Amino acid sequence: MVQVAQVPNVGSSFNWEDLLGLLRDELQEYGGLMGLLNAQQQSIVNRRPESLLEINQSVQTQMEASQILQRRRQGFVSTLASSYGEPNESTLSELVHHFPDVTRPMFESIIEEINGLISRIRRKIEQNQRLLSRLTEVTDQILGVTDPAAHSKTYDKSGDLSNLSTEDRSTLNESA
Repeated sequence: MVQVAQVPNVGSSFNWEDLLGLLRDELQEYGGLMGLLNAQQQSIVNRRPESLLEINQSVQTQMEASQILQRRRQGFVSTLASSYGEPNESTLSELVHHFPDVTRPMFESIIEEINGLISRIRRKIEQNQRLLSRLTEVTDQILGVTDPAAHSKTYDKSGDLSNLSTEDRSTLNESA
């Protein structure tokens, strides 16, 4: 899990191991997040709402931890960029050409791995959202068949399908 620490001083005594450690920690957190997203998907597919709620909380915690590490790395890279006379907004990929030849392949590799993992995580999140949305649709259809009066569908202002249950509707007794 994430250990919040000060961003190392990257002045003239820049230590490559510090940056490599940050990147490895970030990679590890993203790997953990991917594992949780896979578990989340299994809970959705297997229709286990009790475990889904627990996993969703773990996913949220893991995403927060990953964001903390990402901000730490960005701060480190921003300071490193300044020391090289580059804009503070420079990415690590843009700074690698300043690194010693012997370290470049290692950093390029871990950057590529992190970027690939982030892409896979985004796809998995989208996939899980679609599965959850489809599961909700199926559940609504089942409920609509069992009690059609309680689950009528309408469209909202943006044109999306929404449900109106009898609980949401005003009745004569509730009117002023």
